[in-house]
Amino acid sequence: MIKTIKFIILGLLLFPIISIGQKSYSFTIDTAKILANENLDNFVQSLTTDTFQNFVDKDAIPKHVKKQLNKLTSGFSIANPNQAWQCCCTSPRRLPERQLNFLAKSKDVLVMTYKTGGIGVSTHLLLIRFDTDKIIDLWSGYCWADVSKVGDIVSYIAETRKSNRQLNTNIVIL
Repeated sequence: MIKTIKFIILGLLLFPIISIGQKSYSFTIDTAKILANENLDNFVQSLTTDTFQNFVDKDAIPKHVKKQLNKLTSGFSIANPNQAWQCCCTSPRRLPERQLNFLAKSKDVLVMTYKTGGIGVSTHLLLIRFDTDKIIDLWSGYCWADVSKVGDIVSYIAETRKSNRQLNTNIVIL
C-alpha cells in the first residue's frame, strides 16, 4: 500500500515536468494577421535578402512542412506541374486538389504558387517560414501573375500593393 502511494505521489510530481518538456509541433493559422498582411513585410524582406533555389517537384517541400500542411487542410494534396489534378468540378476526386506552379526554398523560407480548381481556376501564393521541425509563420494570398523566380513574387506583391488591389480576400484558403 505504501509503495502504491509513493508511486502515485512520484507520478504526480513528475507529470508537470514531463508535460512541460513536451514540444508541440502543430501550427495554427492566425487569419487576422494574414488578412491584415501583418507578417507579409517580414516575408518580403526574406525574399529580397535570402538565397533561394527553385524546384519543379513537390517532393522538394520539406516533409515536416508537408505534414503540417496536411493537418491544416485535412490533406494537402498537390500534383507536379503538367500532372493531372482536380482542375474542375468534373475532375476525378482521386486526383490531387492542387497543381504546383512555382516552388523555391531558402534555408528557412518556402515560396510556392499553385492552382486550385472548381468552378474556375485560382492561383494561390503561399509563403512559409520554417525551422528544422515545424512551421513558424505562414502567409497566404492570391497570385494573378505568372512567376518563374522569387523576384517575380516580390515585384507582384509590390505592384499589387501600389495599385491598392487585394492580395487576399476576407478568408484564408490554402
